[in-house]
Amino acid sequence: MKTSRRTFLKYGLASGSSLLSFPAFAQDKWGESEGFPTGWGDAGKMQRWEGYPEYHVGNFTGGLEKMFLHKTIRASQSPLPVKVIKRRIKASLFMDATDYANRYDRMGLLIARQDEIWHEQYRFQRTPDMRFFGFSMTKSVVGLMTGIALDQGKIESLDDRIEKYVDALRNHPFADITLRNLLNMTSGINICESFCTPNNGFERYGYSQIGYSPRRGQGTDQIKGILEFRWGRSDQQGTRFNYTDLCPVLMAWVLESAYQQPLPTLTEQLLWQPLGAESDATWLTDSKGFTFSAAGYSATLRDWARLGMLVANDGQAFGKQVVSKAWLDNTSTIGVKDQANRFGVARPGRGYKNFFWLQSGDGSVLRMEGNHAQTILIDRKSKTVMVQVAPGYVDGADEIMLEMFQSACKA
Repeated sequence: MKTSRRTFLKYGLASGSSLLSFPAFAQDKWGESEGFPTGWGDAGKMQRWEGYPEYHVGNFTGGLEKMFLHKTIRASQSPLPVKVIKRRIKASLFMDATDYANRYDRMGLLIARQDEIWHEQYRFQRTPDMRFFGFSMTKSVVGLMTGIALDQGKIESLDDRIEKYVDALRNHPFADITLRNLLNMTSGINICESFCTPNNGFERYGYSQIGYSPRRGQGTDQIKGILEFRWGRSDQQGTRFNYTDLCPVLMAWVLESAYQQPLPTLTEQLLWQPLGAESDATWLTDSKGFTFSAAGYSATLRDWARLGMLVANDGQAFGKQVVSKAWLDNTSTIGVKDQANRFGVARPGRGYKNFFWLQSGDGSVLRMEGNHAQTILIDRKSKTVMVQVAPGYVDGADEIMLEMFQSACKA
């Protein structure tokens, strides 16, 4: 669906014009002249859902839903109301939010505080009704669902072992991994996916999500991939940060076992509708219906923002507690058992906890982050939220984004 690049007055969106925007020929690397194509691409070649920039915009905004099985998470019948109150947010003397989105090829950008949207902008013919693929921001959804399960007593302790909840993993090499070490990415599982080399993630587990060419997306089975994982553990759990999709997938299995319900159903009932989502979301699954719990969630820009607002507002929506403040405080705090993922150790300038990145040393700024620069920044002190969705990384963008967010927090 094509739309003009004019300001969407109905939604209070920012103009796309800027002296700092790239010319059209530079922007076309993302596939505009081809109508933002979607799909896998040719059989036998690298799948085009990523790795081919001209496919990114189309695939990250609905294309993946046509390529994989997915479950729908239905919206609330009473969406959380928001007000559009335009404010100019500047990253520097010469660059404001509109300039930033244009210069760094953001598909969408939204800045909000409490129930006020200060800036909302769409590019590449994307529109407010489109869902944006969150990649690893999905992990934070699983983190919030874990907090809800703990609040409701479905999970008794973060120091419980996986096997307490998942009978199929008794006597498995993963049986004694604690929920805490799943949530902190300190499981000790012998796999290399991110921030490490050589990468062996696909051949050890990723094939069970994507499948092999030419039968991509067919016959996939993540549970089978876990049960047949033969490389065991490389580290004692709790001693080293190792970012892997296996941790949220295992945590999702714990949640489904604890509630005896599918994770999309739980998310709809316990999180998505209570927070007041305005639109349906989707969650990709394997051929057996088990969610891609590390990178499968898609939502509109405003609903991603509502999720950030829930965290910023200490877990409350409509004056009711959706997830406890205690869980969010736990997420923001590095304890004695979290030293392997503390600030500056998990990553330079970052910590990690409960499937959220800690963007500040005191834990007051949380970050949901996905591949190709999908980001939600949440300042729990000022209640400021920034959401950006993008077709890919652009050098220098992250530094400017953080400066702009700091400016918004001080506004």
